[in-house]
Order: sequence, then structure tokens, then C-alpha cells
Amino acid sequence: MLEEKPIPWILFLEKYPAGKIYPVKDVIEIDGPFFNVSTPDIRIYCDHKSCNAEHYFKYSGLKLPVNIGKTGDYILKYTCSNCGVSERIIKIHLQINSLFGTNKAMKY
Repeated sequence: MLEEKPIPWILFLEKYPAGKIYPVKDVIEIDGPFFNVSTPDIRIYCDHKSCNAEHYFKYSGLKLPVNIGKTGDYILKYTCSNCGVSERIIKIHLQINSLFGTNKAMKY
């Protein structure tokens, strides 16, 4: 069985559907001695009446610490940078096996 090629984290957040586990890379950001879920700006569709187009959404939650060798469920809250009103919640299950290598993620 062929191993799937790891997906960049930002593409996983922007484009990949819920319900399937994907190999992902660049999931972890280092903040001094802490390891957190990376929360890059993402470009997705905003349905607010002043937008009705793809715009950048910024993460608007707290830092989400991760532990290598553990699994965890995370809720990522994003807010549209254009209108400042629309929010998107992305629920993620992560299997963190490596600091810099491939990990596994699923939206639900």
C-alpha cells in the first residue's frame, strides 16, 4: 500500500473535506519552548453580504498546545479579515507523531 504524500497544513485547512484522515506537514509552530497547532491565515469563501467572495480569514482563538506522541481534538476559530463579522469554526482531530515530519489530521 502506497503512503499518501503529506499535504501542507494550510491547504488541508482551506480545501480538504471532513471525515477522512490525511497525512499533513507543517502542523506545529514553535513558540519558544512551546509547541502549538499552526494557525496560518487561510483563504476561504465568505458569505457575508459585504463580501460574497474568497477572502483571508485570520485565526481568532487562543494558542493550542500540542504534545508529540499524543492525539487531540482542537477547535480553530477564524474571522474574515475583510468584513470582520463572518466566523468559521474548523474542528480537527490531530495525531502528532513528529515535530517536523508528517502527522495525521481529520476535520469533523
